[in-house]
Amino acid sequence: MSKPVTVVHIQWAGPFSWEGKQKSDRPLMYKSVGELNGPTDYGVYQVYGCHAIYGVDTLLYIGKASGQKFADRLPEETDLWWWHSDRQRLSVYVGRLSGWNGTPSNAEWEEHIDRAERLLILAHTPAYNAQKGIDYKDSELQEFHVLNWGCHRSLLPEVSGWRYTSKFDDETKYKPYSYPAAALRRDRPARAHSTRPRR
Repeated sequence: MSKPVTVVHIQWAGPFSWEGKQKSDRPLMYKSVGELNGPTDYGVYQVYGCHAIYGVDTLLYIGKASGQKFADRLPEETDLWWWHSDRQRLSVYVGRLSGWNGTPSNAEWEEHIDRAERLLILAHTPAYNAQKGIDYKDSELQEFHVLNWGCHRSLLPEVSGWRYTSKFDDETKYKPYSYPAAALRRDRPARAHSTRPRR
């Protein structure tokens, strides 16, 4: 019996910088990371910045704040970015898990955050997430589906474990659709007779 598919909705917001300083005249949704300390401020986040190979404003990293709020988690990683050549222009987007049926239990909420982070990393392969070592054969992710809403930036609107894990990767099982020969003869239009007079 197959497992039911779990669908998670993530509402994205941003951008804001590590220091909460604006990079342009457009106002930021949050003045500083320290303001992300409300009861809904858990989930996953994206970091954008310059990369030597991929260029400017590139998706560099996807992380999670599970069991601690964004206001606590993001400052912990400040030291990880001190070496970045353009760290003052790093920007962050945060994604809060949302739903129609109310907030799940803490255990289920944290499990969904963890799986969402891993599946998004598998699908997008950010430049600095190589150390995660996430296995695309992970059965926990095969029946997991993420819908990204709001300011999700470079993330795909939909990410499915059916597509980005090993669930359907055995290409030997796929056969091109083909009409039976009899059906092809039956469906073939009759050849029109020429009415051109003979010479």
